[in-house]
Order: sequence, then structure tokens, then C-alpha cells
Amino acid sequence: MNDQNDSAIFRKACSLWASGVSIVTTVDSKGVPFGLTMNAVSSLSLEPAMLLVCVDNNSDTLAPMLETNSFCINVLSTSQQSLSGRFAKKGDNKFDGVSWSAKPNRPPVLDGSLISFTCSVANVYKGGDHKIVCGKVEQIDDNSSADTAPLIYFGGGYKEFTS
Repeated sequence: MNDQNDSAIFRKACSLWASGVSIVTTVDSKGVPFGLTMNAVSSLSLEPAMLLVCVDNNSDTLAPMLETNSFCINVLSTSQQSLSGRFAKKGDNKFDGVSWSAKPNRPPVLDGSLISFTCSVANVYKGGDHKIVCGKVEQIDDNSSADTAPLIYFGGGYKEFTS
């Protein structure tokens, strides 16, 4: 896999792996919020509770995340599909009009998320054009209910979860 064609094949193959959609948030040392849409999220460990996120080296969110050593994984519900698109793009003002809360110097927790995991950075590893950031779970905010469905991404688009 050495050329652009191979990258396109790999991207297409990866799109066939259904995944939940989340917005990873953080703040810089001045308290300015940053965030990006992400499906490269995975559970890592039960003892201690850890998750990992894979963040593009060129992401505006990576430097503040590593600076403050904290981030929040906000798992999106189907009602938050528009937020997914908003945070997937580069640029300022991603948080304008978005309802969220945070303790001082802590990452934003997005209102309406299915569940939110506030993490401290435990380890960072190189992973090609990404950094693999391992986070120790410090707090869980569970906003789920029996009628709340997760936002799912599959085959290049959003899909509805049915049980």
C-alpha cells in the first residue's frame, strides 16, 4: 500500500466498519474550547478505566489536548448529527450556539450527548499521521435513556441503529 490508490482502497475498506460518532473536546491553558468529530475511539482498559483516541497530527485540537493533559469523549446521540458535521470541519466558532458545560480548566461536556467520558492523558504514541492518545477516565456523565439512540457511521454516511 504505497500509492494514493491504495489509500483510497484502505479508506473505503475502513468505511465498512460501523462505528459510533463522538466529539472529542478539550481546552487550552487559557480556557478556550477546542473539539473535533471522531470515530477513532476505543475502550482500552477496565483497570484502570481507559479509552484511546487517534488524533490527526494536523488537528487544531491535538496541541491543546496535550498542553492541558485532558479531553472529553462526548458520544453523540442521533439528535446531534448536525454537531458531527460542524465539528468535522476546521475553523473557529465550532462552539457558537452549542450548549455545553465545564469545570474550570476541564474539557467541555456537550449537553445532549449519550454519554461523556472526561479523561486525563496517560500516554501518547506515534501512529503514522496520527497520535494515539490514551486517556484515564476521570468522570463519566451518563445521559442515556431507553429511547436514546447512538449516532452510527457506516459506508460513508449516518445510519440508524435498530435492535
